[in-house]
Order: sequence, then C-alpha cells, then structure tokens
Amino acid sequence: MVNAVATAENEQSKASGLTVFVVTLAFFFVSGACGLLYQVVWTRKLVLLFGTTAYAVSTVLSVFFLGLGLGSLWGGRLADRCRNPLFLYGTFEVAIGLWALVFILCVGWGEAGVVAVLRLTAGTRAMSIALRAALAAAFLILPVVLMGATLPLVAKFVTVDARARGLRVGALYSINTFGAVVGCAAAGFFLLPALGYTRATLVGVAANGAVGGLAIVLSRRSAAAAHPESRSDERLAEAEPRAATAPRVAALVLLTFAVSGFCALALEVLWTRLLVTVFLGTTYAFTTMLTTLLCGIALGSAFASSWVDRARAFVFLFGLIEALVGISCLLMLSVFAWLPDAFDAWRSSVGADWARLIWAKFWLSFAVLFVPTFLFGMTFPVVVRARTLARGRLGRDIGKLYSANTFGGVLGAIAGGYVLIPLLGTHRSIVLLAFVLCGFGALLVLASPKLPIYGRKGLAMCVIAVALFYAVPTMPDDVGLAMDKSYLPKGEQVLAHVEGVEGTVAASGPTGATGGSNRTLWINGVQATISIEAGVLMNRFQGVLPMCFDRDPRKALFMCFGSGITAGTLGLFDFERIDAVELSPDVLDVAPLFAADNFDVLNNPKINFIVDDGRNFLLTTRNRYDLITFEPMPLALAGVSTFYTREYYRLCLERLTEGGLVSQWVPLHSLAPDVCRSLVYTFASVFPEYCVWFVNADMFLVGSNRPLAIDYEGIERRISAPEIRAALADVGFHDVPELLTRFFMAKANVDRYAATGTIMTDDRPWAEFVAPKLVYERYVAKALLELLEFYESPAVLVAAMTSQEREASIREALDRRYRAHRYGLEGMIELRSRGPIGSPEDDFRKALAVDPNCRYARDELRDLAKLRVDQWLDWGEPEEAIGYLPDIIDLMPEEPLLYLLLGDAYYAAGELDKAADNYTRYIEQGGTETRVAERIQGITSSRTPP
Repeated sequence: MVNAVATAENEQSKASGLTVFVVTLAFFFVSGACGLLYQVVWTRKLVLLFGTTAYAVSTVLSVFFLGLGLGSLWGGRLADRCRNPLFLYGTFEVAIGLWALVFILCVGWGEAGVVAVLRLTAGTRAMSIALRAALAAAFLILPVVLMGATLPLVAKFVTVDARARGLRVGALYSINTFGAVVGCAAAGFFLLPALGYTRATLVGVAANGAVGGLAIVLSRRSAAAAHPESRSDERLAEAEPRAATAPRVAALVLLTFAVSGFCALALEVLWTRLLVTVFLGTTYAFTTMLTTLLCGIALGSAFASSWVDRARAFVFLFGLIEALVGISCLLMLSVFAWLPDAFDAWRSSVGADWARLIWAKFWLSFAVLFVPTFLFGMTFPVVVRARTLARGRLGRDIGKLYSANTFGGVLGAIAGGYVLIPLLGTHRSIVLLAFVLCGFGALLVLASPKLPIYGRKGLAMCVIAVALFYAVPTMPDDVGLAMDKSYLPKGEQVLAHVEGVEGTVAASGPTGATGGSNRTLWINGVQATISIEAGVLMNRFQGVLPMCFDRDPRKALFMCFGSGITAGTLGLFDFERIDAVELSPDVLDVAPLFAADNFDVLNNPKINFIVDDGRNFLLTTRNRYDLITFEPMPLALAGVSTFYTREYYRLCLERLTEGGLVSQWVPLHSLAPDVCRSLVYTFASVFPEYCVWFVNADMFLVGSNRPLAIDYEGIERRISAPEIRAALADVGFHDVPELLTRFFMAKANVDRYAATGTIMTDDRPWAEFVAPKLVYERYVAKALLELLEFYESPAVLVAAMTSQEREASIREALDRRYRAHRYGLEGMIELRSRGPIGSPEDDFRKALAVDPNCRYARDELRDLAKLRVDQWLDWGEPEEAIGYLPDIIDLMPEEPLLYLLLGDAYYAAGELDKAADNYTRYIEQGGTETRVAERIQGITSSRTPP
C-alpha cells in the first residue's frame, strides 16, 4: 500500500513537472516573438539616428548580438548559483519590457544629443563607427544582455534530469526560434503595418509583462513544490560522467560551434543578397526570407531534440551534420540559379495577386534555404549533449555554448558583408564557407572518441568526399552574376557588375552598342535609373527645375546619385558648390559608363562627392542649402519611406536658407491614387509654400519657406548657355513654354487635391507596407485622371516682367501650350488605360491643332506610331502601317523615325522602291541607324542586273 501511494505521488509529480515544462515552453515562445519584434523596432529607430549605411546597421546589430552573447555567459553562471532560475527569468522579462517601453517613448528626445555627438566624428569613418557602437551599446546593452541570459536560466530550470538535457534544452531553443518565426511574421505583416513602431512595441511590452509576471508566480509555486522528482533524478544524473568528451575534443566542439555561428550568419548575409535580386528588397521580402530561415532552424532543432538523448557518439554526429551543411550549401547554388526562372513562372501564373506572390517567395525561399538551415538547427541539441556536463554546471555550459555561437555569428555577419562579398563575391564566398564547414565537420568526425577509423568514421569520411565530388561539378560558374543577368531585358549585356558592401551594382546596355547612351543602372536587381530618352528627360528636368523660380541658388545638396545625370545637369548651372551624397561608392564607380549623358560629372570641380546615407548626412551636417533635391529608389523598397515622412521634410526645412527650395520626386507608377495624394499631403503639411510639377509619369513636389513664383526671364537667362540649351533640346525642351508646361498646380489646387490624404511619419511609415502590394499594378492612368482636374496653366505662377507687352504675349503662349498639353495628357490617359486599342491619336491631334510646337504631344504621337507599326509588322500586316503612317507624317513631317517606320512597312510588303525612298528621307532628316544604309545598299544591288 505504501509503495502504491509513493508510486502515485511520483506519477503525479512527474505530470506536474511536465505541465510546468509545457507552460515554460509557452513563456519562451512568447519571449522569442517579443525579442524579434524588439530587434526590428530598435534597429529601425537607431538607424534613423545613425544612418542606413551597411556599417551603421551592422554596428547596431553587432551590439545586439554581442549583448546576447555576453548575457548568455553571465546568465549561465547565474543559473548555476541561483536556487530559483525561473524567478530570475520572469524578473528579466519584466525588465526587458520596461526598457522597451522607455526606449520607444524616449528615443526621440535624445536625438539632439546624439546628433551633437555624431557631429564630432563627421568625416572619420573609424571614429564614427566606434561612436555609433558606443551609442548603440548605451541604448541596447541592458535589455539584450538580459535577453541572452534567459536561455541558460530557463534551461537550468526545466532540465531536472541532465540525461534529458538534449530534449529539454533543444526544445527550448526550438520553441524560442518558433516564437521568433511568429514574431517576425507578425511584426512584418501585421503589427508594424497596422500599428506603427510605438504601438507595436506596446504589444510586445504587454506580452513581456504578462510572461514575466506569470513566470514569477509559477516560480514561487515551483519553488514550494521543489520538484519532488528532481532529487532522485539528479542523483542518477550526477552518476553520469562529468564530461562526455576529452578536454581537447571538447575545445574543438566549442570552436566548431563558434565557427558554425560564423558561417551561419555570413551565409545569411550572402543568401539574402542573392534572394533580394529575385524577390525585390521590400519589407515583406525581407520578412519572408528571415521567416523562412528561422523556420528551418526551428524545425531542425525540434527534429534533433526528439531523438538526441537516445543517441550516442555526439561529437561524431555534430561533425557529420556540419559537413552535410557545407555540402548542402554547394548543392543549393544550382537551385539559386534556377530561382529567377521559377519566380517569373510563378509570377506569370498569379499575376498581381500580392498574397499569392508572398507565398511564392516563401516556398521558393524554403526550397533553397530549408536543407542547410534545418541542418544548422539540428546542431544545437547535439552540441548540448556533446559539450555540456551534469546539471550542476548546465547553466554555465549552455551559456558558454550559446555565447560562442553568438560571438561567431557577429564576426560572420561582419565578415560576410564587409570582407567576403567585396573580396570574393557571393558565389566564391558561399563555396569558401561550405568548405570551412566541411573541413571542421571532418575534423570532428576524425576526433570523435571511441570510434575506430575503419568503422563509422571511415564511412562518414567517404560520404563527405563523394558528396563533395558530386556537388562541386554541379555548381554554376558564378551564381551571383547569373542571377543578375536574369533580370536584364532581352538584347542587353552586362557592362559592369560590382558586389560591394552596400549592395550589388550593375550597369547594362544594348548588346554590341558602342555609344554611351541607352544604359541602365541596377542596384540589387532594381532598375535605379535608365539613360534612354524618358529617363534622361526626367533627370534633366530634375536638374533644371530649381532654375525656374525667382531665386538664385548657389549651394545645393543632391542625394541619391544614381547615374549622375541630374547631378551633371545641376553642374552646368552657376552653383558655387554641390554636395552629392550617395550611399554606395560602387554607384559612383560606374558613373563613367553614363558619361555621355551625365556630362562627365565625376570630374566637375563644383561637385563634392560624399559617401553616406543621405538622411543621416542631412541630420548631422551644419550646412544650410539653397536647394535640396533627391531622387530615392522606388518607395516599395525597405527603408525608402524615410525619404517621404513628415520628420524628414521637417529636417529638410531646417536645413534651408531663406527662400531655399526642396524638390521631391514622387512616381505615379505602382502607386495607387490615394497613396500619391497622401504623399503630397505629408509634404504640404510641412512646407509653408509648395507647388507640383509633372513629367513622364512622375510628380515633382517643390517646397520652400518663402512664396514661390516662376521667373520667366530668369529661366531664359539661366539656360542661355549653348551647352545647357543643347542638353535641354536633346530631351524635347526646345523652348521655355515646353519646359514650363510641366508645371501642374499651385498651392491652392495642391490643397484641394491632397485634402483627404494621410500623413506618413517615421513611427508609422505606412506607405512602406502599402507600396510593395502595388508593385505589379498599373495606376498611372487612374492617378493622372484624378490629378487632371487640378491641372492649371503655369501662367498663374509667373512673376511680373519688365515689359507688360511681352508679358502678355508670353502668358498667352503659356496658356496655349497648356491647353495643348492638357489634350496630350488626356491622350496619355487613354493610351495607358486602354492601350493601342483606343484612339489616343485623336487627343494628340487636338493638341497639335492648338499648338503645333507642343513637343509633348509630338513625342507621344511618335512613340505611339512606333508601337502600332511594330505590332502590325509582328503580326505580318504591313499594309495597316502603310495606311496609317502618312497622316501622322503630315502632322510631323520633320520626324525621322516616321520615315524609318514607313520604310520598314514597305520593305515588309515587298515594295522595295518605296522602302528605299523612305529610308533615304530618314537619313536626310538626320537618322543614324546603320541598318538603314545596309538595306538601301541591298535594295540598290537587287536592282542592278547580273
């Protein structure tokens, strides 16, 4: 009877212990979710202060992970000394939540002090990085050390039987990582888009407080119960050998685990660089990639935890897994090379369905990352069994393991971005890390105790050798270059390809072309700028726009250098100094490829080139400017929204001289009308004076601290230099009215247009989460149709002139060109909304009837004619083109392209004499395509009798 009662009590105690373990797992799951949320929020808030350069971001993340490593070491020692580790864990969780609350509420107050300190190190990179590290440590070190201490504390609490430490500690690691998966997905897809950074943090604070409070309550009950089963279990556990391996082998295990952390974080940097090329670097893409990576690690840890305590030869297993990670990295290179085609096929099947595209990115990321990350996840439970001692030292041993892996990860993240990519490129870096993993894995296999070399050791070494022998020949020559080539348009070749610290920069141009135009700049797979006619037009316009107003800017700040065409255009004018700020030095290095259009900008003595984050430079500089202009990357990309927030515009306003100008680019493509309206509203909420201009499918917002007026006579004077007039004429600005009809609306109409907008702030950059959903949508026609209601003549803003008679004549000319341009915009809306099936030619004809010199209507009509003729010739219907083109030529008889198109149509129809006549007219009008002369020669030869 006594034995039965004792057995029942023991079973009840074990059931109670299991319940406590499950509840503790739930706590640690929430901890993982909150930790990932805080990492995202704290990094974002600090890079707004420190800048978005790779060095600044890495400094913040390095401090974060270093703190985790230090906390793990400290927490391990604390866990072995304290009697109630769960109580400490609960206390730490509450403290982390309180710090997060203080941080998010007070970080803005410290901006002035941080800026003052950062100004002390302006221009000295080493000191600047060191100072940012010190400031990041001041902000983060306390909470991240407490975070790092939680794993050894909880591990010590739940592992009452040291023989089950693989299962229990592995389960903790796995559930915490699953929490990070949920935290990553919840933050990126739900909390931050819906709530912003402050309110999302408050959710984390509430969760931390709840977990910490419940853990403290549970710790008191557990301390009272004192785990009745633990005494007998501990006596059994202490009978286990105090060390599973010899000291030298144990040291090798620890070193290998540190190397594993180094390789894992370095590979994460490299894999992300490759995946961004395919998936576009949006916030959702980064969230999806990180979620996938964490999911693989969590699943691997959970899988290994389920059987590791029943296994033997843990050192051997660890070595084998490490070698398999390396081999899988090599095999996955071929899968990476397959990704662009796979994603294109998936995108074609789902269209613009954003949710299905996210799933496509998740599953494709899973395809390339699952195997290596799953294997990485398996290592932790195995290493716990291979390297930890009995329960009395469990906290210290786990703390030492976790800190070694974390410290290695910090070095790997730094080396991956700053050393490996610039020196070796992504492909060779992955290969190098794969061989490092294989090498250390093989060393562990050979060093594993109590196993003969001719048994499992020999078999494992043969498997590793055969797998490497198979994997190496299957690799593509250079997966990074292959993936970068995948996004080039048909008929383009790579002219430059640089894998740098800040990103991968490429330039492309038509295959076989020898000129310097028609080139494209790509940054991380995204088209940053293009030097075809439309692209050059926009950049030229951005450069000349500040010259249209009644002021004389002398000092300018230009951010987001791109191809340098805008900076080169600004450099043609009479500025004393232009500070050109660009994040990536590699972008500056490829600028000579665009020299034909950027006026060899790198050699312009007026321009001072600065490699820095534009917003952070503006935050820390003491300079004031007459002009601040910028052309950031597309708004859908992560972090670009910081150039469109109220706080950023306030910063611009503070840096303006009296009467200074700010010019902001807002693209209509891939932005819904309500987003455009809100971006304008945010801009107008800061600047006292403002107006809107329009070119191609892009708005330009101009703001100032003094009323704006167009200085017609000043424009004539400023663009009178032959070089400037030629530069403007090349893109269709043959006269001042053509330039000024890009004016769209003055302040009153801007207020009417944007009245229903929503302000975007640093704390809630909602557009960063909306814009990625619109990337594959086409909204230009819809947005422009909404805008057209507010379009007005530039005459409303023209300042008084010296001659009233001339002023009246100019205002009449501007009004006439405005009416013509309005018809042109209506034709553009028709074309963009219905395509060539409509009749946009009717609107362009109306425009030319009002003003035959309306270059906008002429260019749109010419481009439409080319579109139609190319389509007819592809369909084998040249007679349609022959019937269509003569009317267009009557409207624009001096346009060379029209004769080329008509010649091609006659040539396709077999009417060679008429083809030759039109080809000759094309050359007489100034056409330069070499194939035309070849065709004329061929036609002439065919007429000559044998």
